Formats: sequence, C-alpha cells, structure tokens
Amino acid sequence: MFRKGLKITAKIILLAFIWTTCLPHMAWAAPSGDISLSRKIQIAVKVTNSGRQTATGVKVQLPLISADSQYQQTIEETFNQKVEKIVEGEAGSRIAHIIIDSIAPGQSETITVNYALQIKPDGGLKASSSSGLQQYLKPSNKIESNHSAIVAKAKELTASSESELDKVNKIGSFISSHMTYKLNSPHKNKGAISALQNGEGVCEDYAALFIALARASGLPARQVNGFADPKLTGASWKSRSQEVSLQGFRHSWAEVYLQGYGWVAVDPTFGIYPQKGKDNLVELSPSHIAQNYMDQPVKVSYSGKNLAVGWGNLLINN
Repeated sequence: MFRKGLKITAKIILLAFIWTTCLPHMAWAAPSGDISLSRKIQIAVKVTNSGRQTATGVKVQLPLISADSQYQQTIEETFNQKVEKIVEGEAGSRIAHIIIDSIAPGQSETITVNYALQIKPDGGLKASSSSGLQQYLKPSNKIESNHSAIVAKAKELTASSESELDKVNKIGSFISSHMTYKLNSPHKNKGAISALQNGEGVCEDYAALFIALARASGLPARQVNGFADPKLTGASWKSRSQEVSLQGFRHSWAEVYLQGYGWVAVDPTFGIYPQKGKDNLVELSPSHIAQNYMDQPVKVSYSGKNLAVGWGNLLINN
C-alpha cells in the first residue's frame, strides 16, 4: 500500500506526486449505454519515526481530490485525523493541513482521506462554469502554447476549421498520427514542444501537446491528473481483494472548454475525442478517475529527525 519513505535529517520533506509513467497506448472502445457508477477512493499518508526520540508537531500538507467536472463529482470526503484547515490554490487545488502531536520512536501514524465519487462517463452530472477561463489560455510549465512552433502548427491544423469542435478533432487527429507511445523514451515528461519536435513520449506528453495546441488555437484547455484502467473497462480494478492499489494506474488526460458544452474531456493517449452529432460530447470510459488539475506535492515538516514518509491511493471495492 505504501512506498518506503526516505530517512532524512532536514526539517522539511518534499514528496511530489510525479506522474513519470503512464499507461500504454491502446485502442479505445466507447462505453455502451447510460452508465453512472460510484467509486470509493482512499488516500493515505503514513509517517514513521525511525529514530530514538519522539517526533513532535508533525505537520502534513496533503493534496486532496480537487477535480469536479461534468463526468465526476465528489459526494463525500472524510478524514481520520483533525484537519487544521483546507487551503484552496491554483486551478481549484485543495490542500489539507493536518498536525500530528507526536510520534513515538519506532511508531507510525497514518492519515487517511476517504472519498465517495459519482462518475458518469458520458457526462451530465453538472453544468460547467465559464469563470476563470483566461488562465487556461496562457502558456504554463511544459505547455508552451506561445512557442512559435506550437503557434504555427496550431494555425496550420485549424485554419480551415468551421467550429470549435472541428478544431478539437483536427488537433486530435494530428496527435494520433504524430505521436508514438514510448515508456522508455528519453523525451518522456518533457512537455508540449518536446512532443511536437520528437513525436514520442508518454501520457503527460500527449496531454501537454493537445493542451498547448488547443490554447494556441484559442480554446481553453487544462491537464487532468488521475487514474485509468488501460483496458478502458474497469476490468483491471476488479479483484477479490477489497482494496486495490492505484499506484500503477496513474494517467494524464485533458479537458477543453467549448462554448455551449462546457468542459469536455479528451484523452489524447487513447485517442478519445468528442464525436460530432452526439448530444453529449463527454465520452470517457468508466475507468477514468480524476484527481486534480495540476500535480501537488505532499509536504511534511516536523520537530525531530529520522522520519520516513510513504503514501498510497486505494480503490475500495464494495
């Protein structure tokens, strides 16, 4: 459930949720019927005192599930420890500040956050807000939408587009033909301009290139971090065990804002794009679980030495 933490003597541990590997590219089959389902997710951070002295005033800053889109809503969020405060940040991110009074030598304390999520792959759970769209038109880290090569390619792809939906599909068609999924690529996780220039990478690169081209075409777009079953059916998560680790299912995809529709999900890695003529353009498989719109680190500060920290993400089967 947990990764082994690193023993350190500094007063701050910075453990980032780094999405360095993603799911292999596979063909996508659209879900059939009007599906709505519930998922139970548990996020846990375990802090162990491996020293000989009691650690006091251990402060944990824990990123929470912050994604709230047409295809996913948080129904319930509960903590097993007292929350000092929850701070909202950029792109709707939320950080819970939790203090553990003390941890005795050789002992551990675990913070768990339990979620009940409602997921509807074809969308329709809620209307999308059009507020704050400007931030999703600007260049950002690894999404170099103002780079001359990105701007030129976006103009080339969308110059003859008749609608925003047409722009999305033309960008998507280019990415599908241009990109090759390579888990061991030296260019993975390098961002949009690297993906454009080298034509290979992993899910983060697929998503970054789509977002950069969309923004350069005047379409607000954002990266979604979460989990997905590579079979795109949820079958990989079915187990006799009540708890299934999600650590091997990390994935990145995107959402693009279209007038009249709101935020529409796309998954460039799997070639999932909105289809013309459909009432609802959101068609993610039931295997996608969104976590947030930007990677957030886990920060642990403490008094005392020799703390080890680990974390886990679990799917709880009913």
